[in-house]
Amino acid sequence: MQKNVNGRQLSKRTSAVTPLSEASDQQTLMLSMASGNQAAFGLIYDRLSVTTFDICNHHLKTPAAVDEAMLGLWLYVWQNAAMLSGLDGSPWSIIIRTAEHHAEFHAQTECLARETDNTLLG
Repeated sequence: MQKNVNGRQLSKRTSAVTPLSEASDQQTLMLSMASGNQAAFGLIYDRLSVTTFDICNHHLKTPAAVDEAMLGLWLYVWQNAAMLSGLDGSPWSIIIRTAEHHAEFHAQTECLARETDNTLLG
């Protein structure tokens, strides 16, 4: 769970300190997105798209794979906003952690596809 330290919110999972008002704003946006608010989704996307793109770009080899991973990630965030907003940690850290897992999964899939292609061709 969360711990309040000198007016700041400390997440046990990430050990990141987020000002309470910022964490509250993040949670409000997540809950709005969970109820279908596209403007809230747009604000969250605008805030985190560069970071999540960098994560996907770090893990994946091709621009097409990065694009596919980004599309899948943000579709997942949109469709699972209610569940994600209920997890421990700030919504931003949860989305970033989700991006890491998503990119790693896509990288493994990409690697397996290359190995399969090489086996079939070789």
